[in-house]
Amino acid sequence: MYSGRSSPGKMIKTGTLARVRSLWHHWLPPCSNAACKQKPLARAMAKRNTGISVADKWICGPDCFEEIAREKLSAIMSSRHAQEQPPKLRMPLGLVMVSRGDLTSEQLRVVLDEQQKSGTNIGDVAQQLGFATQEQVTAAVAAQWSCGVFPLRDRLLAPSVHVPRRLLEVYGMLPVHYVETGRRLMVGFVTRVQYHILHTIEHITSCVATPCFITAREYDQHLHSATFGERENEIVFDRVNGTVEMAKLARNYVNQIAAHKARFGICRDYLWMRIWGSQNEMDLLFHLQPE
Repeated sequence: MYSGRSSPGKMIKTGTLARVRSLWHHWLPPCSNAACKQKPLARAMAKRNTGISVADKWICGPDCFEEIAREKLSAIMSSRHAQEQPPKLRMPLGLVMVSRGDLTSEQLRVVLDEQQKSGTNIGDVAQQLGFATQEQVTAAVAAQWSCGVFPLRDRLLAPSVHVPRRLLEVYGMLPVHYVETGRRLMVGFVTRVQYHILHTIEHITSCVATPCFITAREYDQHLHSATFGERENEIVFDRVNGTVEMAKLARNYVNQIAAHKARFGICRDYLWMRIWGSQNEMDLLFHLQPE
């Protein structure tokens, strides 16, 4: 009569096969490119030598990386403006400064009249007229955005987390403080918080990015210091014709530094790709044309 129980020998054999399958899957994971044509042995060699991880998915080699990169870049481009939230209603800076005692009502009327003539922002006009200091304007802007002020003064910055210089220039920001515990990065802005940029910084660097404000003087001083100078491993492409060309360029640099990991993100006017090699990392920035 059949008892429905497996024999000990069969159970051992089944367990052994399961372990073998698990080890084989670890040694030879499936390529994330569904159209991958590489044979199993070639994929095994790729895992040891040229495989690359993109968004926690393993890709066996350059051909498949280019195809996956093209798909991901197309998806990012199609949602280019999705991460930009509608602007929240904020108290006008002039009223914030009056409420803080930085300006009188009469001074605000003078500032607004001058602003209409010059077209510059209220904070700059208030400083030019001698009604407020740069520190007062920065504190008022920070209050307007419900953020704190991070005074840099003459402290030396040595950021452990790198953000491409082009992005620092375009969006008026600096990485000003990093805490290893919890991987928390404070990013200082001058005129407004760029939340969509913070989101991309978090994705690329695996940090928790928190906004604060710094004065324009401190921003200029530190941006033009040696700390934030141009880097050889930061490459900007100002004219690129679509995602196909981006993917081809990315593949070339992945091969060049034998990259094992890549991440993609968008910063409104730039598509940011960071690739990690065995010796260093490289940032590729693709300037996006207006839609």
